[in-house]
Amino acid sequence: MSEWKTVSIRQKLIEEIGKAIKTGRYRSISEFVSEAIRLRLEELMRIEGIPVEKRKEYLAKPEHMLYTPKHIWTQITPDGNIRVGISDYAQRHLKGIAHIHTEPVGTEVKKMESFGVAETWMFMFDLYAPVSGTVVNVNENLKNEPYVINEDPYKEGWIIEIKPKNSLTLEQELKDLFSSRQYNNWVSKLEGRLRK
Repeated sequence: MSEWKTVSIRQKLIEEIGKAIKTGRYRSISEFVSEAIRLRLEELMRIEGIPVEKRKEYLAKPEHMLYTPKHIWTQITPDGNIRVGISDYAQRHLKGIAHIHTEPVGTEVKKMESFGVAETWMFMFDLYAPVSGTVVNVNENLKNEPYVINEDPYKEGWIIEIKPKNSLTLEQELKDLFSSRQYNNWVSKLEGRLRK
């Protein structure tokens, strides 16, 4: 009769990452995290029926991102951090962003909990973390020029960068995010309901 063994999945994953780095497959944990994100994006595209050649072309675009239902985009940086901002759809509905308030560098954030607020002259819009981790960078330019989000939400208008808690948590959290196509389809349905 076989025996059951209790295995810590997190510990096992850390050991596997360590082995992969030693064999030269990955140079760092950041590279491993980047690969996890790329694989998740490929899986989403496969499910959506996007042909292989189109998938390669799509992934080659540096602006490729994942999205939350709270209109936050995410993108991996070369350092393996997660850069975060407001989607174009959200910024169009937040005309005239006057202030951005965020948690300071060093703050621990949890997925789908508020890390800040975007303020217009009319109302405030809570900003929710797409992944759990530590705030490691804040876009200081937004203190004096918050309107940059309205002009360039995906590049100059990024808001914070989060260092993921760990690769296992990140992999699980990424599964809940939308691909660009899924997000755009979802937003189209939202707009359709608003018009009725």
